Amino acid sequence: MNNHQEFFQKEVPQLLKGLKANVKGKWGSMSVDQMLDHLHAGTLLMMSNKSGDLVVEEEKLPRYKAFLMSDKGFMEGAQKPKMYLDFEKTDFDAFEIAKEMLAAIVLEFDKTTRENEDFWSFHPSFGQLNAEETRQLQFKHIRHHFQQFGLL
Repeated sequence: MNNHQEFFQKEVPQLLKGLKANVKGKWGSMSVDQMLDHLHAGTLLMMSNKSGDLVVEEEKLPRYKAFLMSDKGFMEGAQKPKMYLDFEKTDFDAFEIAKEMLAAIVLEFDKTTRENEDFWSFHPSFGQLNAEETRQLQFKHIRHHFQQFGLL
């Protein structure tokens, strides 16, 4: 089992069990409920085969992808892409259900990206991504918000 697979299958569900409804983020204005919805939406978006417009110049993509594939994390307060807005909607009735739904979609994402050799996603800052690049993006993204809310 590789690091991403272990993170998605074991660590995410385990860390979510320790997440409390009243925890405040170490940075940003997002509430813990909004963070759960944001990560759920982001995971769905990565599996949607939805394309969009780049927000960076195409010639900069190699440098951006090099950052993506590096061990460097996202900076605190990074702006989310506008394409998230079409996916985010808080429709979970309870905090515990939101945690369970996030864990479930992350497991589905893990399986889908490992088993579909033609998998691709799109991100406005990184362009079209293959399965490995998408898994790295989600790994960094989830870790970023888990750090924000004190889970890591």
